[in-house]
Amino acid sequence: MSRAAWVAFALLASSSSAAPTARQQARMSPVVVVVEMCRPAVVNIAATHVVTESSSPFDFYDAPRERKQSSVGSGSVIHERGYVLTNAHVIAQASELLVTTSSGKTLPAHVVAALPEDDIALVKIDLADKETVPALRLGRSDDVMVGESVVAIGNPVGLGHTVTTGIISAIDRELNPRQDLKMTGILQTDAAINPGNSGGPLLNALGEQIGINTAIRGDAQNVGFAIGVDRVRALLPRLLAVENRTTPSGARLALGLGLEIRTFGDDEALVVSDVVTGSPAAKAGIEVGSKLVDVNGAAGVVAALVGLYEMSPDRSFTVKLRLPEGSVDAIELKIALRPPPDGPALALRHLGLALADLDTAAALRLGVRSGVVVKSVDAAGPAASSGIVAGDLVVRLGSFGVRSAKDLGILEDLKAGDDVAVRIVRIDRRRVYAAEVVLRAR
Repeated sequence: MSRAAWVAFALLASSSSAAPTARQQARMSPVVVVVEMCRPAVVNIAATHVVTESSSPFDFYDAPRERKQSSVGSGSVIHERGYVLTNAHVIAQASELLVTTSSGKTLPAHVVAALPEDDIALVKIDLADKETVPALRLGRSDDVMVGESVVAIGNPVGLGHTVTTGIISAIDRELNPRQDLKMTGILQTDAAINPGNSGGPLLNALGEQIGINTAIRGDAQNVGFAIGVDRVRALLPRLLAVENRTTPSGARLALGLGLEIRTFGDDEALVVSDVVTGSPAAKAGIEVGSKLVDVNGAAGVVAALVGLYEMSPDRSFTVKLRLPEGSVDAIELKIALRPPPDGPALALRHLGLALADLDTAAALRLGVRSGVVVKSVDAAGPAASSGIVAGDLVVRLGSFGVRSAKDLGILEDLKAGDDVAVRIVRIDRRRVYAAEVVLRAR
């Protein structure tokens, strides 16, 4: 690309209201172009706990005071409605999430889904109706070259929207962040990555996200690691599955449409991988192997997945499908409602946990706004020897956040013998403890 083309591209992509001077244009490098194009879509994430403590551990009469504990991380917006890609460990202990954009605006957010075994999570910024934010384009990691230039943007040690550059040092590395967790297909880079960069994007020279910055070697310098974006692409249909949602009344949604993102040369498509018998998708005659072209006019794999995920169950919508034989068909669908299950009863039956919504007094005492509290633990149940005790908060079951007892309906499809990861937070007057235990359903 010529110098003039680079400058024109940067001017078009820049979110800055001030045009660069002639001197700046003469110095505008490919890195500057990538930064101008991508930085508006990078956010800083603060995962916050509010705890109470006394000013002195020896003064039993001293009134407790509130204190916020925050961990910082980064994320990238992958859809304009505020869907943010980040690491699962960035949001793992959060009772409250706040994101800060490159313009300095801070907004609340919530977890859509998290996959700790892949260290990938999706967060949704709580935007007003029709409000949008800039989004990144997902690239590919299967064609990444050792030695190619990359840019990292993130929130290292709280220094928001910091830019570092480097190269791809190696591909297909293996990481073992925990004894029970092995991650493969990892990209290695020498772009400076520090605590707080986790969850931020690793970008190629085209401004495409090719990875999620996730870890560093603490005993070395300039050895950082990123999860390849192809792994993200494989997991997005799972993170944005319609069946993950509930209505305000607690009813579950059902569409019965299994999807996969597949690449075809330089193109990609949402391919129907499964159709559940008796589901709305099956009744509409959708065939396995069809390609989902758009949802109510929303084209592109991320846009179509978000379109399905956000679709209201009280309205019909149209999907365009390219059938296996090549023709395009428009099909009308409507998401079905499943009656709300008794989530607390499911938790007690399968896990041996008596769970309930936080009452106002408990929420104020613990300094949190949402979650479910453990009322008791069945001495003969799966949780009996897990270390979970009455008063603990359950904030995630499996891949999905739990904000109220209505969310416990995700246990509806659990079967005896299935393993489910339970994320708990324990708060005392001075400290926050978080742990994850795996329980086998009975």
